Amino acid sequence: MKLFLTRILPLLILACSVFSAPASAEPQEPDELAVSKFRERISLRFLCDYNFMMVKNSAIGDEPLSSNRPVDVGIGFGYDSLFTLFGTFWDISFDFKYGLPFTASKGHSDSKTFETGLDLFPGDWWLTAKVRYYSGFSQNLEDSDDDSFIDLTVVDMYFSMLWMATARGKFAPRSAYFLDRRQKSSAGSLIVGGRLQHNYAEDKDSVLGYEDNKRDITSFWGDMGYTYSWIFRGGYFCNLWGVVGIAYGREYAEDNNVLLPEFDGKFAFGYIGEKWSWNIVLKADYSLMLYDKYREEKFVAAFDILVVRRF
Repeated sequence: MKLFLTRILPLLILACSVFSAPASAEPQEPDELAVSKFRERISLRFLCDYNFMMVKNSAIGDEPLSSNRPVDVGIGFGYDSLFTLFGTFWDISFDFKYGLPFTASKGHSDSKTFETGLDLFPGDWWLTAKVRYYSGFSQNLEDSDDDSFIDLTVVDMYFSMLWMATARGKFAPRSAYFLDRRQKSSAGSLIVGGRLQHNYAEDKDSVLGYEDNKRDITSFWGDMGYTYSWIFRGGYFCNLWGVVGIAYGREYAEDNNVLLPEFDGKFAFGYIGEKWSWNIVLKADYSLMLYDKYREEKFVAAFDILVVRRF
């Protein structure tokens, strides 16, 4: 992560500035759609992600717990206009990713990771169902040269509905993050939506103060944010995405109310061609959980590479 922040991220910013300096929106015919489809309805997605999850709980002090299986590889499938419902074409994308065990850092405990997601795009809506699994964390103790292994399992499952409220046919986030649309000129949109989420955690080492070493929370979210894509010459683009959310939930084991504020940020840079497209995405997700007498923070970051081939 330090290498990414000090070397790769500055190169991304420099690349965007180089492309944006002489760039202007491509000429657009009066009758040409601002967001257009490709002739091919099937897309195959190849994914490689560098991931990091950190959990910080007031029950165990200031030192956070960190995951240690950073590299995921995966494959995805997309189909345009899978079916029609409510007078709207529904497009689908499915991804499956798995953490590579040999990428774990030496001298640290090994984590097991798994992530899969299903995305649907009816009109200006973005619907997502996702499952994320992390097991095995390390804590770096100040008075020890070795990390302390914590047998903690974290499972996040959610279904979200986001509406691009001001897209008006000129903006599509899937153009930047799924590469299955071509956006002709720079545009953005207000984001409004909600989410139903289930969080499950099991602490087999009994260090986090969970009731019976388990925590089970269901929450309802309200989300709002903004996103904007800059379109450059030659098929290049970049996008910024920011969404804040707040939720009310119930913790079943101790029957407590839970407050969960969250921030989700993304930056994408890439290229869309006739058959092949690619992007690189920097993602950061921060959430704060306040329950009973404890406070827990969770930070998930990823550097993703996506390559898409359309058929």
